[in-house]
Amino acid sequence: MVLIFRNVNHEDWSSTWKRSKQPRKQRKYVINAPKHVRRRLIVSPISKELRELLGIRNLSVAIGDYVKIERGKFRGKEGHVTYIDTKHYRVYIDIAYIEKKNGEKSYYPIHASKLTILKLNLTDKNRLKIIRRKNPNISDKQIEELLKRSITDKAFNTSNQFKH
Repeated sequence: MVLIFRNVNHEDWSSTWKRSKQPRKQRKYVINAPKHVRRRLIVSPISKELRELLGIRNLSVAIGDYVKIERGKFRGKEGHVTYIDTKHYRVYIDIAYIEKKNGEKSYYPIHASKLTILKLNLTDKNRLKIIRRKNPNISDKQIEELLKRSITDKAFNTSNQFKH
Protein backbone atom coordinates (compact mmCIF):
# COMPACT_ATOMS: atom_id res chain seq x y z
CA MET A 1 0.00 0.00 0.00
CA VAL A 2 1.33 3.43 -0.93
CA LEU A 3 0.43 6.30 1.35
CA ILE A 4 -0.14 9.59 -0.46
CA PHE A 5 0.88 12.59 1.62
CA ARG A 6 -0.88 15.30 -0.38
CA ASN A 7 -3.19 17.69 1.43
CA VAL A 8 -2.06 16.61 4.88
CA ASN A 9 -4.14 18.52 7.37
CA HIS A 10 -3.26 18.12 11.03
CA GLU A 11 -6.65 19.56 11.95
CA ASP A 12 -8.14 16.23 10.79
CA TRP A 13 -6.04 14.40 13.38
CA SER A 14 -7.28 14.02 16.94
CA SER A 15 -5.35 12.81 19.98
CA THR A 16 -8.61 11.51 21.46
CA TRP A 17 -8.96 8.94 18.64
CA LYS A 18 -8.25 5.54 20.15
CA ARG A 19 -9.34 2.81 17.76
CA SER A 20 -11.51 1.97 14.82
CA LYS A 21 -12.28 -1.16 12.85
CA GLN A 22 -12.56 0.88 9.68
CA PRO A 23 -9.32 0.86 7.66
CA ARG A 24 -10.03 4.30 6.17
CA LYS A 25 -10.05 5.85 9.66
CA GLN A 26 -6.84 4.01 10.57
CA ARG A 27 -5.16 5.33 7.40
CA LYS A 28 -6.44 8.82 8.14
CA TYR A 29 -4.89 8.66 11.62
CA VAL A 30 -1.49 7.60 10.24
CA ILE A 31 -1.43 10.05 7.32
CA ASN A 32 -2.53 13.10 9.31
CA ALA A 33 -0.49 12.36 12.44
CA PRO A 34 1.91 15.07 13.66
CA LYS A 35 5.66 14.38 13.81
CA HIS A 36 5.85 13.51 17.51
CA VAL A 37 3.22 10.78 16.99
CA ARG A 38 4.80 9.60 13.71
CA ARG A 39 8.07 9.03 15.59
CA ARG A 40 6.31 6.60 17.94
CA LEU A 41 4.84 4.70 14.98
CA ILE A 42 8.29 3.87 13.53
CA VAL A 43 8.76 0.59 15.42
CA SER A 44 10.70 -2.61 14.64
CA PRO A 45 10.70 -6.05 16.23
CA ILE A 46 13.81 -6.97 18.20
CA SER A 47 15.89 -10.14 17.83
CA LYS A 48 14.97 -13.34 19.69
CA GLU A 49 17.98 -13.05 22.02
CA LEU A 50 17.05 -9.50 23.04
CA ARG A 51 13.39 -10.50 23.29
CA GLU A 52 14.23 -13.27 25.77
CA LEU A 53 16.49 -10.93 27.72
CA LEU A 54 14.10 -7.97 27.92
CA GLY A 55 10.65 -9.50 27.61
CA ILE A 56 9.74 -6.94 24.92
CA ARG A 57 8.67 -7.72 21.34
CA ASN A 58 9.37 -4.41 19.61
CA LEU A 59 10.95 -1.01 20.17
CA SER A 60 11.20 2.34 18.40
CA VAL A 61 14.08 2.53 15.95
CA ALA A 62 16.87 4.97 16.84
CA ILE A 63 19.83 6.29 14.88
CA GLY A 64 22.81 4.03 15.49
CA ASP A 65 20.84 0.81 16.05
CA TYR A 66 22.33 -2.26 14.37
CA VAL A 67 19.55 -3.84 12.31
CA LYS A 68 18.95 -6.69 9.88
CA ILE A 69 16.80 -6.20 6.78
CA GLU A 70 14.16 -8.94 6.57
CA ARG A 71 12.35 -8.11 3.32
CA GLY A 72 13.00 -6.63 -0.08
CA LYS A 73 15.98 -6.01 -2.28
CA PHE A 74 18.52 -5.91 0.58
CA ARG A 75 17.16 -8.93 2.50
CA GLY A 76 19.67 -10.53 4.88
CA LYS A 77 22.03 -7.54 5.05
CA GLU A 78 22.92 -5.94 8.38
CA GLY A 79 23.93 -2.37 9.11
CA HIS A 80 23.50 0.74 11.23
CA VAL A 81 20.54 3.11 11.03
CA THR A 82 21.80 6.43 9.66
CA TYR A 83 18.63 8.48 9.24
CA ILE A 84 14.93 8.28 10.13
CA ASP A 85 12.40 10.01 7.87
CA THR A 86 9.35 10.67 10.03
CA LYS A 87 7.38 12.28 7.20
CA HIS A 88 7.38 9.13 5.05
CA TYR A 89 7.77 6.53 7.85
CA ARG A 90 11.06 5.26 6.40
CA VAL A 91 14.46 4.28 7.81
CA TYR A 92 17.79 4.61 6.00
CA ILE A 93 20.61 2.12 6.65
CA ASP A 94 24.30 2.56 5.81
CA ILE A 95 24.52 -0.63 3.69
CA ALA A 96 21.25 -0.17 1.75
CA TYR A 97 22.10 2.17 -1.08
CA ILE A 98 22.05 2.39 -4.86
CA GLU A 99 25.08 3.72 -6.70
CA LYS A 100 24.21 6.29 -9.35
CA LYS A 101 25.99 6.57 -12.70
CA ASN A 102 28.04 9.50 -11.43
CA GLY A 103 29.29 7.35 -8.51
CA GLU A 104 27.16 9.04 -5.86
CA LYS A 105 25.37 6.89 -3.26
CA SER A 106 21.60 7.18 -2.99
CA TYR A 107 20.30 5.56 0.20
CA TYR A 108 17.29 3.30 -0.12
CA PRO A 109 14.26 3.94 2.16
CA ILE A 110 13.03 0.93 4.14
CA HIS A 111 9.91 0.64 6.27
CA ALA A 112 10.68 -0.06 9.95
CA SER A 113 8.44 -3.15 10.07
CA LYS A 114 10.77 -4.84 7.55
CA LEU A 115 13.73 -4.62 9.96
CA THR A 116 14.84 -6.54 13.04
CA ILE A 117 16.87 -4.76 15.71
CA LEU A 118 19.96 -6.83 16.58
CA LYS A 119 21.82 -4.35 18.82
CA LEU A 120 20.43 -1.31 20.58
CA ASN A 121 22.12 2.07 20.62
CA LEU A 122 22.04 3.01 24.31
CA THR A 123 24.03 6.25 24.18
CA ASP A 124 20.72 7.95 25.01
CA LYS A 125 19.87 7.01 28.59
CA ASN A 126 16.18 7.76 28.00
CA ARG A 127 16.06 4.53 26.01
CA LEU A 128 16.70 2.54 29.20
CA LYS A 129 13.77 4.37 30.80
CA ILE A 130 11.57 3.32 27.86
CA ILE A 131 12.66 -0.31 28.26
CA ARG A 132 11.95 -0.21 32.01
CA ARG A 133 8.54 1.35 31.33
CA LYS A 134 7.65 -1.36 28.78
CA ASN A 135 8.78 -4.14 31.15
CA PRO A 136 8.71 -3.03 34.82
CA ASN A 137 9.81 -6.51 36.00
CA ILE A 138 13.24 -6.26 34.36
CA SER A 139 16.13 -6.69 36.81
CA ASP A 140 19.38 -4.74 37.09
CA LYS A 141 21.27 -7.90 36.09
CA GLN A 142 19.33 -8.03 32.82
CA ILE A 143 20.09 -4.33 32.22
CA GLU A 144 23.82 -4.99 32.73
CA GLU A 145 23.66 -7.87 30.23
CA LEU A 146 21.86 -5.58 27.79
CA LEU A 147 24.56 -2.92 28.15
CA LYS A 148 27.22 -5.52 27.30
CA ARG A 149 25.37 -6.49 24.10
CA SER A 150 24.50 -2.96 23.00
CA ILE A 151 26.24 -0.11 21.23
CA THR A 152 27.26 2.35 23.95
CA ASP A 153 30.20 4.18 22.38
CA LYS A 154 29.68 7.25 20.26
CA ALA A 155 31.93 5.91 17.48
CA PHE A 156 29.00 5.78 15.09
CA ASN A 157 28.44 9.44 14.23
CA THR A 158 26.09 10.27 11.37
CA SER A 159 26.04 14.05 11.57
CA ASN A 160 26.12 15.87 8.22
CA GLN A 161 27.05 12.82 6.14
CA PHE A 162 23.62 11.74 4.97
CA LYS A 163 22.10 12.60 1.60
CA HIS A 164 18.93 10.97 0.34
